[in-house]
Amino acid sequence: MLCLTLIALQLCAGKPAALEVRLEGDKLTVHGDQVRLQAILARIAESGVDVRIDAEINPLVSASFDDRDIQKALASILKSTSHALVWKSLEGPLGPMTRLSEIQVFMPGKERLMKPLVARPTFPIVKDPRTGALYVANELLLRLNPGMTPESFMELLRQWNATVVDSHPPLALYKIRVPDGTDIPALVERISRHPGLARAEPNFAYPMPPPAALEPGAESAYTRRESPEVGSVPIAILDSGLLPDTGLEEHVLASLDATQMGEPISDPLGHGTQMALVASGVIAPHGVSLQGELDNPIIPIKAFDEKGYTSNHTIMKSIDFALENGARVMSLSWGSETDSAFMEEAFRYAASKGLVLLASAGNEPTGKPVYPAAYSSVIGVGALGPDGERWDKSNYGDFVTIAAPGFATLPVGYKGDPGLYAGTSISTAYVANRVADYLSDHPEASVEDILRAFQTRD
Repeated sequence: MLCLTLIALQLCAGKPAALEVRLEGDKLTVHGDQVRLQAILARIAESGVDVRIDAEINPLVSASFDDRDIQKALASILKSTSHALVWKSLEGPLGPMTRLSEIQVFMPGKERLMKPLVARPTFPIVKDPRTGALYVANELLLRLNPGMTPESFMELLRQWNATVVDSHPPLALYKIRVPDGTDIPALVERISRHPGLARAEPNFAYPMPPPAALEPGAESAYTRRESPEVGSVPIAILDSGLLPDTGLEEHVLASLDATQMGEPISDPLGHGTQMALVASGVIAPHGVSLQGELDNPIIPIKAFDEKGYTSNHTIMKSIDFALENGARVMSLSWGSETDSAFMEEAFRYAASKGLVLLASAGNEPTGKPVYPAAYSSVIGVGALGPDGERWDKSNYGDFVTIAAPGFATLPVGYKGDPGLYAGTSISTAYVANRVADYLSDHPEASVEDILRAFQTRD
């Protein structure tokens, strides 16, 4: 069993007082005189540990100790409160690792008053000035070479002042957090030369490209089936989530907020709800009179944060959830020019498990590959206009395999009013709907069979 090293953080807490907090595995170091309890806990939270606390609990604390067992250390500074520690076991190629996952602080009998001390509604995004790629600050993904020992790995973590905060067993990856302000691309370049590492990458991030709002406020003239019959082929929708009370409740097979695990799914952007309406079959794009005899079950996954960004590791968790809940089709109404070897592996893994993957080609006609649509395991989808011709803003290229209607009047807006929208995101969700219908009639169909049935090459 391995313990994980968490970075030391030294910050000022007022002029006369300095606060040092260091957590190494299950050992805690604290040096501070008359500092607020929540300041101590916030420093621990910055190292990736969730802290839930009653906001009324914030006494002044004086403490000075090194490498004390965390249970005894917290008992000494919490005193009049109750607390609980939640430990997480991370599976990986080096065997199970334990890390402190959550600290709960509450008054006896008042656990319901606990709230997250540090909210994490968005990813901290950084842009690489050399390549233009986006990534999550202070995080990287890596895979170890065979022969790397736990002891050698722990020594590397100490050298980088880093900690393992999560893993992805299907691809044998670890997610690593390093100190604030680290130049992640430079660190990746440096550590990639280490003989114990097979590959390292930033935890790349991707923005949600907005659909084109053509007629805000236009009314959606769609007819709901009174008692829709929901089919048997689930569609996973990796997007910005799902709004409540949109009439899709009976279509939802399972849902997940992959940006804040444990929280109920929501949709601050509206895009995910738009795509769910189309993918389920509740709304048809313009030019389509009837989608199919059945509506489709959906697995909405909130993979994008409240500012419209997702990350490689979040997508990987989302794929795992989709597979665990029986998804057969995956709709990816987003894309980026950033090419990631780990992300390509993640989608190749998903395809190997039987998922039919569909992704937007993009709403800028540059001819440049957009990922994940351009990965060989993914079907790239372009958009057609109401006249049946390629929409003039739809991207093009060899990676675009299918073109489909991309205009729809939607009762949910994207950061705004309902109305007429256009984009390859809509065409992707629509193709996902049609593929699910096809699979309901041809459950053994391969991707090649599907393409022969649907292909209208750009």
